[in-house]
Formats: sequence, structure tokens, C-alpha cells
Amino acid sequence: MSQPVWRQILENQLTENPKYTTYALSTLSPEGQPKVRFVVHRSISPSGLLILTTDTRMQKPVHLALNHTVEAAWWIEPSNVQFRITGQAYTFPLPSSSPTEVSSALQGLGLKDIEDFQGEEKEECTSEWWEEERIRLWEESMSGHLRASFARPKPGKSLEQVEHSSEWPVSLPGKSEDPKEKELIQLALTHFALIAIRPTAVEFLELKPIPNRRTQWTLQSDGTWEENKVAP
Repeated sequence: MSQPVWRQILENQLTENPKYTTYALSTLSPEGQPKVRFVVHRSISPSGLLILTTDTRMQKPVHLALNHTVEAAWWIEPSNVQFRITGQAYTFPLPSSSPTEVSSALQGLGLKDIEDFQGEEKEECTSEWWEEERIRLWEESMSGHLRASFARPKPGKSLEQVEHSSEWPVSLPGKSEDPKEKELIQLALTHFALIAIRPTAVEFLELKPIPNRRTQWTLQSDGTWEENKVAP
């Protein structure tokens, strides 16, 4: 199946504006309240899933375990364009820590029917592909400071209940043979997870043209995308 138009537009925008990888992502709390935070786009999977990273001890995985619906608002200033992406999101933690969660994620993202895919998309239907991507992003896309954060105390925990910050690791390499660093990396990787978003609706707003332009795409049951141009 050919790529949807919106994906080609998004990839072109990221190629032209490689520094604009941050967007606002909204999830729903257990109480049904919207919770928004900025996240960093890491990659697009062969089948077109948007991939970001998270700490399993944060609230995003907790929210997604109860409600998979998310919405992203992505402003790319140099081009004066905005993407609004609605979809279903699932967490991919360390496979051995939660094999059922990985299986459920593949099912929810529509990756269980492996016969429907070919080439790289077919590989994406396996837990092995997601673990390889998790490690690849850990080693290639994360700064040393950010890697170290996964080996620090649980985010949001009272400072009265954790060791002094002077004891926290400052930076970690992607991998190491140093025994102490190796132990910290193994600990950090138990908390390091991917989140994959399967878009179901995408809106693209262009503010440079006069008049402005707004285009919407909606995923259909047969996997195709319906396009509508609407008033901005």
C-alpha cells in the first residue's frame, strides 16, 4: 500500500526542518482529565507509526494502559505549518518485563496480521523488531544526560524519599564495558520504553499561503485515507 499523502508531507517537513522534532502530546488520566506534555519525535516506523520514547515510571504509560487515544499538536515555525494528529498509542517496554504488553501493543496497532505486510513492514510485526528499535534509539538518539535520567529515582517521587542528587548519575553512554556503567545502563534500560502512535486522523494547517489552507485526512476501515480540504 502506498504511503498516505500526510506522511510524505510530514517527512518532507522534518527533512527541511530537522530541529523541529518537539510536539505536544495529550493523553487521558485515569480520571478522564487531559494531560499534555512536550515530547520528542524519534522515528517513523516502516508502516507509518510515529515513535517516541518514555520512562515506564512516568504517567504516559499509565494513561495509555487505560486509554490508548492520544492527540499531538506539532508546530513547525520556519514553514508556518501545524500538524494535529489523533491516534491510538501503545507502549513497548523491555520485552522480558512485560511480554503480554508487547503482544497487546502489536494487536492494538494492527500489526498482528503479518500476512497483510511485506518487506520491512512485515519485520515490524514482530517483538524482535521493536526491541531492536528500542536499543537502536537508546544508543543513537539519546544524549548521555537523558540516558542517565532513566537510572535516577522515579520521576515525581518526593526528594525526601530518595538519595541526594549528588549521588545521581550525570551521563551514560549507550553501552559500556565498565562494570559500574554497565550496571547503570542495564538498570536504565529496564525503564526505557518506546511509544508508538497509529494515526487515525491528521490535520495539516498551512499559514504561509494567503488564504491559509487546511487539509484533513481520516483513516478508513480498509486502510485507505480519505482527504478533505476545509476552510481554515
